[in-house]
Amino acid sequence: MQDAFSQLSTRQNNDFTPSLGTRPSAGDAVLQFSFPVANLSGDDEAGLYSGTAFTPGEMLMFKYYKTDETVFRAGIRLAADNMRTNGTAADSSESNTITDFDIQENKKLMTSREYNLVGGLEKHFTNDNIFDVYVGGEALLGLGRDRAVSEETYVNNDIVNTSSSTRTSIFGLGGVVGFNVFIAELPISLGIEYGLSAKWVFGGKTKVVEEIDVDGGADYTAEYTTQNTDGFGDQDLDFLGNSRQYSDLSRRAFNMDTNNTVRINLNIYFGTKSNK
Repeated sequence: MQDAFSQLSTRQNNDFTPSLGTRPSAGDAVLQFSFPVANLSGDDEAGLYSGTAFTPGEMLMFKYYKTDETVFRAGIRLAADNMRTNGTAADSSESNTITDFDIQENKKLMTSREYNLVGGLEKHFTNDNIFDVYVGGEALLGLGRDRAVSEETYVNNDIVNTSSSTRTSIFGLGGVVGFNVFIAELPISLGIEYGLSAKWVFGGKTKVVEEIDVDGGADYTAEYTTQNTDGFGDQDLDFLGNSRQYSDLSRRAFNMDTNNTVRINLNIYFGTKSNK
């Protein structure tokens, strides 16, 4: 048996075949659970998403082997919160004194929606490698909206209505490099993934509409836009400490960097076709 020598590109190998575990093939699928080592995926950072493992608010990630070397990857996150109240004030009594300036009808609504989709492609190299090395790319599309509505009718018939709506759109691109190590003969592998990512964030500003109807008096309507932070990342407040109001406001951000998200991946492989 001849000993191995020289560098990898020119060496002569011993006649030895290591056990590489159960390798996936065309038609197989993957459940992926990711644990972030580095996580810089906020709206003001370049990472597309953080982990996908057992944490509320994270992506659900799946993969499908189109061929032995070409893999589609997809992720999804859908989130919604909704709170609604509608109340009528109790009648005036000794324990509940009502004045003309108290609220008679009180309606409140608060909703939050967030939808994130990820799609991508991986190119895996030869199965002869002990490490399953791959390169890939992915794209992220995210849409979000927060909405709040307040409708108040007072005992004196005055009406005060306020609504606010914040919309956010996110588009991201990423290139990844990674490798997997298969565990014994089990359909399981552990790996690590890193790369370059870029993300555009549009919106993040809040449109506010105020309507006041004074019984027997002047009506008032106002529309304006606010933002939580300005271009320097400081709170955007006026000299009274209230949110600064704009008649026109545009807001967008762009971030690009390497290794904003580094993940350790646990992959569970399974077949999608019956052997019968």
